[in-house]
Amino acid sequence: MRICKITILIVLLCSSAFGAPSQEISPITQEAKALFAIESIRLQNTQGRFYNIYIAIPKHKKDKTSVFYMLDGNAFFPLLLNEIAKKESTQPFQSLPIIVGIGHDSTLAFDRASRTYDYTPLLSKELRDSFSGGGGINIFLDFITQKVQPLIHKRFGIPHKELLFGHSFGGLFVLYTLLHKPRSFSHYVCASPSLWWGEGKFITLPLEITHYPDSIISTRGSLEANSQRQAKYKIEEIVQALQKSAPNPKSIVFVELMGQNHGSSIPYALNLGLDTLMQ
Repeated sequence: MRICKITILIVLLCSSAFGAPSQEISPITQEAKALFAIESIRLQNTQGRFYNIYIAIPKHKKDKTSVFYMLDGNAFFPLLLNEIAKKESTQPFQSLPIIVGIGHDSTLAFDRASRTYDYTPLLSKELRDSFSGGGGINIFLDFITQKVQPLIHKRFGIPHKELLFGHSFGGLFVLYTLLHKPRSFSHYVCASPSLWWGEGKFITLPLEITHYPDSIISTRGSLEANSQRQAKYKIEEIVQALQKSAPNPKSIVFVELMGQNHGSSIPYALNLGLDTLMQ
């Protein structure tokens, strides 16, 4: 199995002193606003629930053929834009993708009840008492593929590359999408997936996928030692199973972010996704 270990020497935006992401939404810096035209809309799903859709359009280095979609957009949309602005000041980008954040209709960075419902699969009756509040993953996936993506395609054209990023429960959602609707995106970043949810019983090895996308990146901070102790499989085992049946095993990578925990690994996983998409 191809495993990358990245030693982090410089802290970007998140301190490795904490494990859980903050509920505070970071403001978008003036440097980021200079790079992107930023818009937001509220979009409704078939159940009448609203979501915040954030769109960042590069002002000068636009690559309309590439779109970076992220879950937990309330938190990660400003985080990624600020990361790009920091990097641009020292290592200018040749081009930048359109960035789309999909966030819950909340003033919080992470609406825990909503993301639990939207990002997790329906479980058997035996497991629902221990893992409550989930089960809406297919409804949310349909919302993304039938409303969010068509909105972006209509406005900017059909892109050649579309990346889906998710962390924690969002990482679980990315993995589920890969296994059940792999053609939805060309690139996937599954960051620190919460494989303990439902004891991971929605995953069965060996994996059978009808289509392999261009790139699959799975990440985990090296300090997340106990995060998968109740999981049926570890993320490394899932990556290895994907590689065994893939036509191009090198396109499937597990990256261990050395010295990082569940929360502090987020900006590094975002940057890995961005770098991969823009290659």
